[in-house]
Amino acid sequence: MSSEKIKIGVLFSQSGPMAVTENAHFQGTLLAIEMINNNGGIDGKLIDSIIKNPQGDDQRYAEMATELLLKDRVNFIFGCCLSSSRKAVLPVIERYNGVLFYPSVYEGFEYSPNVIYGGATPNQLVIPLLEHVYANQGQKICLLGSDTLYAREVNRIVKEFVSESDGELVSETYLPFDTPVADMKAELRKVFAANPDVVISTVVGQDSVTLYEAHSELTGSSRGVPIASLTTMESELAQLSADAKEGHIAVAAYFGSMNTPQNSIFRKQFTDRFGDDCSPSVYAEVAYSLVHFFAEAVRLSGVADTDSVLSALSGAVFKAPGGDLSIDLDTNHFTLRPCVAESTKSGTYDIVWRSKTAVRPDPYLISYNRSVRRPETKH
Repeated sequence: MSSEKIKIGVLFSQSGPMAVTENAHFQGTLLAIEMINNNGGIDGKLIDSIIKNPQGDDQRYAEMATELLLKDRVNFIFGCCLSSSRKAVLPVIERYNGVLFYPSVYEGFEYSPNVIYGGATPNQLVIPLLEHVYANQGQKICLLGSDTLYAREVNRIVKEFVSESDGELVSETYLPFDTPVADMKAELRKVFAANPDVVISTVVGQDSVTLYEAHSELTGSSRGVPIASLTTMESELAQLSADAKEGHIAVAAYFGSMNTPQNSIFRKQFTDRFGDDCSPSVYAEVAYSLVHFFAEAVRLSGVADTDSVLSALSGAVFKAPGGDLSIDLDTNHFTLRPCVAESTKSGTYDIVWRSKTAVRPDPYLISYNRSVRRPETKH
């Protein structure tokens, strides 16, 4: 075992409005680091993680990224969740030639040679979700999101799709962080009054917990109009009461219920480390995969400097819990297989559809299928 270590920065908020999601990123990152180190590190060199908690403050993200790159002399940062925090860190990463491994689903319309985008882009998730909703719920759509760049950009894409595919948009609302339960219920009452077929949600973090609980309290056993979310995963469901968990829809490239050999191993490692009541979500899985991807790139390059690792990433492949991952070299994003799933009372998701093939990232949404029409019958 070499005495030399490979330093990395870990930059996730463990408190604040996004803590429920960023803690899932954090757990996936820690689990991968511990696994690699327990197996002898990267060619005998252990990973030394320097952990920072920006507490949900974008300015602190930028300050801490600067500190990691200049004071702590790291070249690689695993972190950020909201697009506002990523955009705060981006100029710092580019100025000092570091690499940001970004694990979150996001709105696209960005490229940096210094960022590896692990989360799905809209063409990989939004279009499959809408096609599923059209075929199974209907085409009368309500949009409900947190007041974030991600929500507004994703909903712009949704509105284009709906307007060009004989759909109907009945309402569009954006909520501030930390929306009280009473206000969430009031907003949902307005939504239900419009009689949509489905609520497309881009509500994030702790507010997604508030949304689902409010929905459950208003609808009771009837469940009412389902929520179809791009952001609420097992990590958020774990915070809900049993009745609030069931009967909703989500889209992601990974769900903890996936039946693959790699996922069986990952799920056991995750629950052994964090507890049986803690089911892995796509947020943990992507963060976990990015660390392994980085480790393989360091092995391939033989050194841990920025340019060598970025070059080696083009040849790195990782058998992730959700399937084989490789980087699209034109965009620095992953090619992914999207899934649509329905939530259960136990806090898991049952997968009801999975793409037959991997979907290449198209962060600038150059083209997508707009030909969906109302099916003859709902099923």
